[in-house]
Order: sequence, then C-alpha cells, then structure tokens
Amino acid sequence: MRVLYFSMVRERVGKEEEELEFRGSVGEFKEFLSSKHPEIKELISGIKLAVNEEYVGDDYMLKGDETVAIIPPVSGG
Repeated sequence: MRVLYFSMVRERVGKEEEELEFRGSVGEFKEFLSSKHPEIKELISGIKLAVNEEYVGDDYMLKGDETVAIIPPVSGG
C-alpha cells in the first residue's frame, strides 16, 4: 500500500510517503505504524486515516492495495 504522511507526522517520520505491506484493520495498522515509527507513537491515538481519499474508522479492513493518508490532529482557534 502507498502511505502518505502529512504535517507533523511527515516531519517526524522524515518522508512524505512510503510503500508498506499490510493487511488488517485500521486499528491494527495504527499499532503497526507505532512500532515501525516510534517517533509518532504519541500522535497515533489522534490521527485520522483516509483510505483512497475517504475517512475510515478503526474497524475498516485494509486489503493492502490502497492509498492511505495519515492525517494528524489539527489544532486551531
């Protein structure tokens, strides 16, 4: 799958995108990302995932051929 990183996640991971092999739920994928990139571990609970440009929940099942956008929490005022 193609994984796209945005904002502070991109800065911490040090890349805009990467190819990863993964099949399973979005919740499991977040755990996988936490172990692969420990520098974003504290952000994982607040990130949103968009699969093929649509937001999905933690129970969504990834097949491994998608484009997954990792979108960190947005703060503002």
